[in-house]
Amino acid sequence: MLKKALIGGFTVATLTLILGACGSGSTDNSQSSSSMSSSSMSSSSMSSSETSDSTSGSMNSGNESMGMSSVGQIVGSYDSSDGKVMGATKPGEKVKFEVPAKDGDEYLHLAFMHAASGDKGWYFAPESEDGIALSKSMFDGNSSVDITDKMGLFAAPNETTSEAVTADDGDLKYADTSEFMKATVTMENDMYVVTIENMSSGDHETPFSSGVWEITDTKGKGFDHTASKELSALATMGHREDLYKMVEKEAK
Repeated sequence: MLKKALIGGFTVATLTLILGACGSGSTDNSQSSSSMSSSSMSSSSMSSSETSDSTSGSMNSGNESMGMSSVGQIVGSYDSSDGKVMGATKPGEKVKFEVPAKDGDEYLHLAFMHAASGDKGWYFAPESEDGIALSKSMFDGNSSVDITDKMGLFAAPNETTSEAVTADDGDLKYADTSEFMKATVTMENDMYVVTIENMSSGDHETPFSSGVWEITDTKGKGFDHTASKELSALATMGHREDLYKMVEKEAK
């Protein structure tokens, strides 16, 4: 079973895995993440290829690119003291990122590792390969839209595989997405603000790695459902930088 004796808020099993899996080298060290407190939960921003400070100073917003999509990086609030883990989201914490909101429908793609899965390569992404549909018409004032049921669990253990997880894998436990997270979207200052809260516990407890997001104005299969060595590196080791560079390059 994955549940182990707790040491400083981390289980022995998940701490060992994330220390070996979620560091991402010099690229991660160049990223800045900021923490916010909300009901004793930590949250941090996710940075994009082009960033600018918001008025609060606690979030970075992704500027819209000239092409069909905008791309950004998922950066949680947990960094290990040895620098091997950068931008993870532990159980009981949440992470936020801002996405440009245009008129009309847009489609959000994202991927980040289920860190306790190790080399089995489980990762979270939109359930539909078309992405999660977003539009300004979904929101009434500052209301929040729950997109938890739009997220799914997938596996990319190698560069030729990207498939849905539908059952336990030995001691590694599968469950509905709501057992792992709560995901919501709000509209603020013409930006979609996505919040992902790590709700995992017990047999399903896992940190989330850092990750990558992209929003497009056309629906279709995205990087998060397309097998690649870059996606597998994220899913098996928590390394986001190569996937981010690949998606950013393809978006130009």
